[in-house]
Amino acid sequence: MNDSFRESEARAVLKSLESSYCPAPIKEARERQDEILIERFSGTPYAIADVGCGTGYHGSIFAPTCRLYHGFEISTHIGQIAQERWRNEGLNNAELFLGDVAQSKTPADFYDLVWCLYFTPGNFREPSTNLSIYTDAYLDRNPSFITIFSNFYRSLKPGGLMFLTIYKDVPEAEDAQIDFYEHTNQRVVTPRGGRFVATAENFWSARWTEKSLLSNLKACDIAESDVMFHELNHIAWLVEISK
Repeated sequence: MNDSFRESEARAVLKSLESSYCPAPIKEARERQDEILIERFSGTPYAIADVGCGTGYHGSIFAPTCRLYHGFEISTHIGQIAQERWRNEGLNNAELFLGDVAQSKTPADFYDLVWCLYFTPGNFREPSTNLSIYTDAYLDRNPSFITIFSNFYRSLKPGGLMFLTIYKDVPEAEDAQIDFYEHTNQRVVTPRGGRFVATAENFWSARWTEKSLLSNLKACDIAESDVMFHELNHIAWLVEISK
C-alpha cells in the first residue's frame, strides 16, 4: 500500500476514534463489549494482545493489572497517541508495536487473551481503490484477515481466548456505518446493499454473516465448535474464540 493511501486511511480512522458523534447502535455495541470484557478480565494478570489498539483506550483499562499489554497499530501518528497516553499513565507494562499487523510474527503459545475490538476485524483487506475486487468470495475468505488471525491464534496459549467485535450484515448496521462516516466528513462511495462500506478517504469496513466469519476462521484452522457469537445488539456481535 502506498504512503498516501495509508495516510488517508489513518486520518479517517483517527476522525472516527476522536469524534464526539457516534450513532446510538454503534455506541451501545461498544459499551456492551467493554462491559463484558471488564467484567470477565479486569484485574487479572494476563498477557494481552490488542490488534489495532488505536489511541490506547483499552490499554488504559486493562494494563494497570495485567502482566503485559501489547498494542499493535499500523498508523505512526495514532500509535504515538497511544504511547504518550500510556507513558502519562505510568503503564510500564504496555508496549506498542508499530507496523502492518499482517507482517507481525508473534511468539507461539504466548498470550492469554487476544482481541480486536470496535469493529476493526472488518477493516483488514488487500488494499485497492478498485472496489470490485471485494467480491462475496473475497469476503468469505479474506487473505489479510486470515494471515493476521492465523498468526494471533497461533500466539494464544492453550486455553487462551480471542475476541473479535464485528458488524452483522444487516441493513441497520449499514445505516449506522454510513451515518458515522458521513458525520466524520467522509464521502461514502459504495452503493447500498453490499457487504462493505468504503469511503473516498480509503476507509473500508465490512459486515459479516455467521457463515462468512466461520469460513474465514476455518481458513485460520479454527474449528466452528470453538467459536461463540455473543449478541451485543441488533447490529453487532462479540465473537469469542477458544483455543
